[in-house]
Amino acid sequence: MMGLGEILFISRARLRERVVVVQEMLAIVGIAIGVALLFASQVASQSVDGSVRQLTKQLVGGTQYQLDARDSEGFSERVVDEVRGLPGVGAALPLLEQQATVIGPSGRASVDLIGADPRFARLGGSLLRRFSARQLSHQRAIGLPSPLAASIGVGALQIVELQIGGHDVETLVGATLGESEVGELADSQIALAPISYAQKLTGSRGRVSRVFVQVLPGRQAEVESGLLRVAAAGDLNLEPADFDATLFAVAYGPAQQSQGLFSLISAFVGFLFAFTAMLLTVPERRRLIEAMRRRGYTRPMIVQVLVFDASVIGALACILGLLVGEILSIEVFHAQPGYLSFAFPVGSPRIVTWLAVAEATVAGMLAAFIGVLAPVRDILARPLRSPDARERAPRGWSVLRIGAGSVCLAITTVILIFRPQDALVGSITLIVAMLCSLSFLFDGIVAVFDAIQRPFHAASTRLALSELRDPLTRVRSVAVAATGAIAVFGSVAITGAQHNLQNGLDRTAYEWNHATDLWVSIPGAANTLGTTRFPASIASKLSRLPGLRSVAIYRGSFLDFGDRRVWVIAPPRSSSAPLPSGQLTVGNIAEANARLRGHGWAVLSEAIAAELHLHIGESFTLPSPTPTTFRLAGLSTNGGWPPGAITINAADYAGAWGSQAASALNVDLAPGVSPARARAQIIRALGPNAALAVQTASERTSKWNTISHQGLARLTEIARLVLIAAILAMAGVIASMIWQRRDRIAYIRRQGFTRGLAWRVLFFESAILLVAGCSIGAVVGLYGQLLLSHALTSVTGFPLVVGIGPFIALSSVAIVSIAALAIVAVPGYFAARVRATMVKPA
Repeated sequence: MMGLGEILFISRARLRERVVVVQEMLAIVGIAIGVALLFASQVASQSVDGSVRQLTKQLVGGTQYQLDARDSEGFSERVVDEVRGLPGVGAALPLLEQQATVIGPSGRASVDLIGADPRFARLGGSLLRRFSARQLSHQRAIGLPSPLAASIGVGALQIVELQIGGHDVETLVGATLGESEVGELADSQIALAPISYAQKLTGSRGRVSRVFVQVLPGRQAEVESGLLRVAAAGDLNLEPADFDATLFAVAYGPAQQSQGLFSLISAFVGFLFAFTAMLLTVPERRRLIEAMRRRGYTRPMIVQVLVFDASVIGALACILGLLVGEILSIEVFHAQPGYLSFAFPVGSPRIVTWLAVAEATVAGMLAAFIGVLAPVRDILARPLRSPDARERAPRGWSVLRIGAGSVCLAITTVILIFRPQDALVGSITLIVAMLCSLSFLFDGIVAVFDAIQRPFHAASTRLALSELRDPLTRVRSVAVAATGAIAVFGSVAITGAQHNLQNGLDRTAYEWNHATDLWVSIPGAANTLGTTRFPASIASKLSRLPGLRSVAIYRGSFLDFGDRRVWVIAPPRSSSAPLPSGQLTVGNIAEANARLRGHGWAVLSEAIAAELHLHIGESFTLPSPTPTTFRLAGLSTNGGWPPGAITINAADYAGAWGSQAASALNVDLAPGVSPARARAQIIRALGPNAALAVQTASERTSKWNTISHQGLARLTEIARLVLIAAILAMAGVIASMIWQRRDRIAYIRRQGFTRGLAWRVLFFESAILLVAGCSIGAVVGLYGQLLLSHALTSVTGFPLVVGIGPFIALSSVAIVSIAALAIVAVPGYFAARVRATMVKPA
C-alpha cells in the first residue's frame, strides 16, 4: 500500500502540465452535467408528488378511513351522524372541497377551497392546528397561503372575489398563512374556511364532500364493516384516509416516468461527455503508467493512484453537479403539474430528499471511476509496448466492433417494435451501436472531404487531412467526433420526441374544441377541461337568440375509478363527432360514434380497458353517483389526461350522475354569422353577473395548448439543456485538443507556413470533426426519436403524432457546429500564434 503523501506527490507532479489540468477540468464538467440533470429532474418530480402527499397527510392526521362523494355535489351531512353512531368510531370529521378561483387586485388563481369541521383543529392533521375550534365555528372569512395571496395582490383583512360554480361571491381574507402556520404547504393552491361558511359560499348547505373516520384501537374490522354498509346505501366510496396520495401517484406516474426517462438519457449523455473527455487524457495516463512501471511501482500501486484520481475527479464533479442541479431545480426545472392541478390540490414546494442526492452522487462517482480506469488494461499488459504498437488495433477488432454494433442495433429494433417502454435500454444499445460504427463512418466522411478539396489544391485542407489521418492522434480525433455524435444524438432524440408529443396534444386540443363554433363555460384555468357545473337553464335562454343554429349541453367531470381519477367526457348526441377520429386507437370510428349517439355505450382509454381486461362489446359498471352499466364501443388515447378518459354522451351522463346541470354549452352558428358577432351577442344575453366565459373554438384551443405546454415544460427544458451541454462539451473538447496540438503547430510554422495558414488548418480540422460527429449523431438521433416517441405513447398513453423531424436534426447539427466553432475560434487563434521553434510533433 502506498502512503497518501506519495500518492499526492505523483498527482501534483502530473498536474503541473496545463494540458492535463484542462483535460481533468473537462472531465469534471462532463460528469457534473449528468449529475446536475439527474438531480434537478429528481427534485422537480419529487416536489410535485410530495406537495399532494403533504396536503393529504396534514388533512388526514390520525384518521384511518374516508367516505368520499362520487361527484362535486357531495352528500348529505346526515351521513356524518350515521357514521358517528357506528360502534368503534372514535371521531367522524366532515370536509367540504370545491374548486374555485380567487380574484384579487392584481391577478387570479385557481384554488382548492377546503371547508373543515371545528374538530379538525383537535383531531385532524396539522393543517388546521393554528386555528381553535371556536375560530373554525364562527369565522366568516377564508385563509390563503402567503405566496398565493401575494401573487393576486391581497393581504389579511382585505376583500377578494371567489368564482364558484358559475357565480361570484365576495369574501374576507381573514389570514394569510406562512410556513410557521402550515409548513411547506404554504406553497400549495388552497383556501381554508370553516365548513359552515364554505357551504354558504358554494351554495352547498347541508352537504359535505368527505368524512374522515378515526377508529378506536382494536375495532378496525368492526368499523370497516359498518362503513361498507353506509357507503353502499349512499353510493359513496370507502377508501383509506390517504387515498388521494395514491390517486395522484397513479395520475402523475406517466409524466414522472417520461421525465425520468428523459432525465436518465440526459444523464447518460452527460456521462458519455465525461468519458469522451477522459479519452483525451488516455495518452497522458498511459505515459504515467509506463513511467511508474519503469520506476518499479507494482500494479496495485498504480491502481491506487488511478483510484485516487477517480475519487478526486468524482467528488469535485459531484459537488459541482449538485450545486448546478440545485440552481436548475430552482430557476429552470419548475414543478409544473400541468392538467393535474385541475383535479388535485398540487402546490409548488421544492422538496429535496437524501435519496435524490445519493442517486446523483453514485452516478457521478461511477462515471468518474469508469472514465479514469479506462486505460487499466495497460497495467495488465506484461511487456511494455511501444507507442506505435499501442495505437494499432489488434487483428479482428474491426470485425468485433461491426458485430457488436449490429447486435446492439438489432436489440434496439426489437425494443422499438415489441417493448418500447424499455426505451432507456434501447437508447443505450443504440448509442453503443453508433459508437461501434463511428470510426468507420468518420473515415468515410474524411474521405469524402478529401475528394471535395482536391481540385482546390489548398495547403490548409491537405494539412488538416494529414492531421486527421495521423495514427498517433487518431484516438483524439475519434474522441472529439464521438462527443459531437453523442451530444447531437441526445438533442435530436429528446427534442424530436418532445415535439411529437406536443404535436399530439395540440391535435387533441384542436379536435375536441373545434367540434363546435363557440363554448360557454365557467372561466378560469382550472376549468379548461370543462368539469365545473352550472345551471342548464341557460341553454334555453341562449337558444332564442338570432344567428345561433343550435345550443347543446356538454357535460363532464372527474370520477374516481379504481386507483384512477379519470376524466369523463360527455359531448351532446347531436355532435358531429362525439369522439374525434384522431383519438380512437382500437375500433371503427364511424361505428364508435354511432354507438356513442345511442344509449349505454362508452369509449375507454387503453390503460383503463387493459386494467379491467375489457374488449370491444363487453359490459362494465361505471361507479358514478348512480352506478350504470355501459358497453365498450372502442379504445382511445387518454386525451392528454394521464389517468385516462371515458367518453359517453351527455344524456347518459345525466342519468348516471342524476343531474341535468351543464359543464359547458356547445353553440353552433347559422351560416354567415361571424363568431365575434355571436360571441358579443351571447355575452350581452348572459349579463354581467353570469360568471360565464364565451370562447371561440380557436381561443379555447389556444388555452388548452398553453396548459399542455406547461405540463411538458420540463421535457422542453431538458432538451434545451442537452443542446447547450452539447455545444459546451464540443467546444471544450476541441479547445483542449487545439491546446494539446501547440507543439505540432510550432513544427508546422517551422516549415515556413504562415500564422494564418496554421489557423486555417486548425479551423478545417475542427470543422471536419464537428460536422462528421454531429452528422452521425443526427442520423442516429432520428432513430432515437422514433424509439422515445413510441416509448412515450406506451408509457403515458398520450396522443402522439409519431414521426421523424429532419429539420430538428439539421438545426441541431447547425447550432452545435456553428456555436462550437465560434467558441474555439479564439483558442485556435492564440494557438496559431505559437512561436515557430523546432519541436517534434506530439
